[in-house]
Amino acid sequence: MRTRTVVTVAATAVLIATASACGSAPNQNAGADDRPAAADVNGQIDQASVVDGGPVGQNLPSTPMLDKIRQKGELSFAGSRNTIGFSQLDPASGKLTGFDAGIAQLLAKYLLGKPNAKLQSGGSDTREALLGNHTIDVAVQTYTITPDRAKLVNFAGPYYMAASGVIVKSSDSTIKQVSDLAGKKVATESGAAKDALLAAAPTAQPVLFDTAAECAAAVEQGRAEAMTLNNASLLGLVATKTDIKLLDKTFGSNPFGIGLPKDDPKFKDVVNQFLQTIFTDGTWTKLWQSTVGKLVKTPAPQPPKLGSVPGA
Repeated sequence: MRTRTVVTVAATAVLIATASACGSAPNQNAGADDRPAAADVNGQIDQASVVDGGPVGQNLPSTPMLDKIRQKGELSFAGSRNTIGFSQLDPASGKLTGFDAGIAQLLAKYLLGKPNAKLQSGGSDTREALLGNHTIDVAVQTYTITPDRAKLVNFAGPYYMAASGVIVKSSDSTIKQVSDLAGKKVATESGAAKDALLAAAPTAQPVLFDTAAECAAAVEQGRAEAMTLNNASLLGLVATKTDIKLLDKTFGSNPFGIGLPKDDPKFKDVVNQFLQTIFTDGTWTKLWQSTVGKLVKTPAPQPPKLGSVPGA
């Protein structure tokens, strides 16, 4: 019988990348004048069948977090509402689609036997606090693992290796790689995105915003000459806009992890067991193909090795 994926609302996509310091990606800007609307692009993405076939954990150990989640009958998580390919919410239907959304739904099914995942509000600057006070159970939100963040939360993973990308106006021919951002105003978000920018272009002038959409608007309106974020936040933007483009070259490394409360280390073991299970049984690859793979048209990458980055 088909299991219905449940997502309750409580309060783009990735360009293929490796952990190399600088990489290239297929040109995503061809046919810009005919780009579809965001709703049309997101309409290609549906991970429901993958979640339906996802594994259920067997003989899982009792931990405070797992016991709490099972008592509630749902997994509450911080996630994005507007990252096409990773986590995009349809406000009319309440349907949440994308790779990160699927990871949260699959984790809920693994823990509960059914994919009851509850999306909670939580931005990049509040995730640690929300995990610390147990407002949310986990964070699955293109959440880059860093040693500093790992002092405040536990990370399971990494479950995906992204990189940083750069968007400029379509008419711009002067910015071709991250080194060209020296001295320029660059829209970005606080935290890992800003740190990656300044590590690669120390004299760049970060202009901080809360969302990828706000960063893109700053470029379109001339308030910034470029924008940079992990490229999971970028491809969905350029897939639906004609006046900006994503540069071929990426930089840095953005290992995505599942953020967890710091006070239950055994729960981290359970979530890592979940990740290893979907890596091994092919669920992870099927999820990628049904979400991000619909946009980038390239073969699915290999899942990363758990614990392979500092902070994991």
